[in-house]
Amino acid sequence: MKPAADAKNDTSKRILDIAEQLLLTRGFNAFSYQHISSELGVRNAAIHYHYPKKTDLGVALIQRYRRRFQRFVDAQHTLAPQQQLERYFTLTDAYFEHDQQICPSGILTTEYQTLPPEMQAEANAFVDEMRDWAVRIAEAGRADGSMHYGGTPQAMGLLMLAALQGGLQLARTDQTVLPALKIQIRALLGLATPLP
Repeated sequence: MKPAADAKNDTSKRILDIAEQLLLTRGFNAFSYQHISSELGVRNAAIHYHYPKKTDLGVALIQRYRRRFQRFVDAQHTLAPQQQLERYFTLTDAYFEHDQQICPSGILTTEYQTLPPEMQAEANAFVDEMRDWAVRIAEAGRADGSMHYGGTPQAMGLLMLAALQGGLQLARTDQTVLPALKIQIRALLGLATPLP
């Protein structure tokens, strides 16, 4: 038998898992606690017990994304810049290959104006972290001579993030978009072919 604390954490995790699926397929504003409670087979009060307000749920969800992303980035830090770029691409691929989802930062920035201030602050931090990793990849590639491009690493990192986020949306109607964008980003960075 599980201790009460484990059961509480398990329920909280299941709520976040369902909320994540709903966020990535519908958007934050298009789901309610009723959607989650129906999926879990519980009353809305059970959801409110863990997350009193939907804002609390949204903040917890973004914080979880941020922790996941940081672990992913940390796991890549010893790789060469071109290998890190390919791993950056895998994030986009993973969302698209899972029911043609849009990445969390894409959803959050699309709905940004309607999100509560607490969620906006977390969304800003999350997008900054994603952009900062792209910038660090571009900086490291320029520094080690493996990447050659005009402009600044900051602008190149922003271009990479924006192209891939927009690409996820366009790929829903044209599946050739993401591969074409990755080829073009490599070309802009002076890279001929992807590394394994």
